[in-house]
Amino acid sequence: MTRGMGVDKTSPQGPRRRRKAEESREVILRAARDLFVSEGYAGVSMRKVAERAGCAPATIYSFFSGKRQILHRIWEEVFEDLVNELDSGYAREADLETLCLTYIDFWLARPDDYRAIFMMEDRPQVSDEGYFVDNSPSLPGLDIFCTALTEAQERGEIEPGDPLEMRSVLLCSMHGVALGLITIPEYAWGDATRLKSNTVRALVRGMGRTDRDGSRTG
Repeated sequence: MTRGMGVDKTSPQGPRRRRKAEESREVILRAARDLFVSEGYAGVSMRKVAERAGCAPATIYSFFSGKRQILHRIWEEVFEDLVNELDSGYAREADLETLCLTYIDFWLARPDDYRAIFMMEDRPQVSDEGYFVDNSPSLPGLDIFCTALTEAQERGEIEPGDPLEMRSVLLCSMHGVALGLITIPEYAWGDATRLKSNTVRALVRGMGRTDRDGSRTG
């Protein structure tokens, strides 16, 4: 290669091309998210995503190998946001009840993301493909609940126990609140703020220590 044909590393074309590719990728993800929510996983095809995103199917395949990979990328970005919000909230106030309310409020503020994640079943297409929960870099961030539970145990606020099992109890219960408020809004749940607070308070107090007289503390 001659000097005149060398690559100019200071050229703005490289960063501009990368920025354009990232913008295209985000358009594809937004289009796919809308389709997954409105039509379900089975109703979405790569061609439909391309039509909604205003690009050729080949463009999508340059980013993703299939619609399941698109769905997993959507899930990953949402969980990245969730974990960041949980971390920052717990850093401000290291309180188990507040952490639980932060989790519920995150999904209530993003109902379409909730539907796109929890209203769809993750089905591997081949035996060695694996599940999202097994491969996600973000999901271990939910260990913050184990941290909060362990610290609450150390303070004597809740009973000793397996933090992983206790986290599962919290997550299932919190999803019950989110699912009801998001998918059955017409039901007379009452005041949503009180519903969230009372549910979380009952959960945490249910884990409280039992004194010798049978009363609960925490």
